[in-house]
Amino acid sequence: MVLQRRFIAGAVCPQCSEIDKIVMYDDAAGQRVRECVRCGYKDALDENGNPTELVTRVNQPRPGEQPLAHEDEVTLVRVLDSNPGLKRRDH
Repeated sequence: MVLQRRFIAGAVCPQCSEIDKIVMYDDAAGQRVRECVRCGYKDALDENGNPTELVTRVNQPRPGEQPLAHEDEVTLVRVLDSNPGLKRRDH
């Protein structure tokens, strides 16, 4: 099986910060993978096409620490237009 690797224009490697060194391809398991050809950094995308978040000391709680109030789960809200008649063009 031949992998078709595509360079992603303008992409920046999260590890080495080089521009235009990221390729994307589908591996043998059918998972979409991003890889840096300079430093070898590699990660897989989830089913929505989003990369997994890198584990850092900033986004992980300390052992035994409770999550802060602002770290609660976020829900998206859709704002509806209060006066949809303003966009009508039939009058």
